[in-house]
Amino acid sequence: MASGPGCWLPAPKGPIPERVRDELGARLERHARARWAERCRGVAVRFRGAYAYVDAYPLDGGWWSEAAPEAHAPTGSAPIRLCRLGFLGSVDRWAFAFYKYSDDRYEPSVVFSGSFEAAPEEAFDCAAFAYLSR
Repeated sequence: MASGPGCWLPAPKGPIPERVRDELGARLERHARARWAERCRGVAVRFRGAYAYVDAYPLDGGWWSEAAPEAHAPTGSAPIRLCRLGFLGSVDRWAFAFYKYSDDRYEPSVVFSGSFEAAPEEAFDCAAFAYLSR
């Protein structure tokens, strides 16, 4: 994302520290279990530079387990891309970009509160509402 004079988008700062990576993954997994258990059976978070890429495994008649999402994903089952989070220096606030399947890109977006910055759980809910709701 662009930053500088006159720019209204927050500029992510990387690389993301290991403890923040661990905490982010655990928070999103807990949140998905608590709020999306009827639609989602696992969360995968990938990291590159200042960004965390959040994917979800839709519920296919499976259930939550202590195994990593990849361990209980059916063969050939791909996760649903949800969003990209840009690290803003805190585990509690991230820049939000919604994944668009129409052009295979992440688009800086607002969450339900109207902000381009969000807690990871709020960002997850915004993207999951679009892709995991039926």
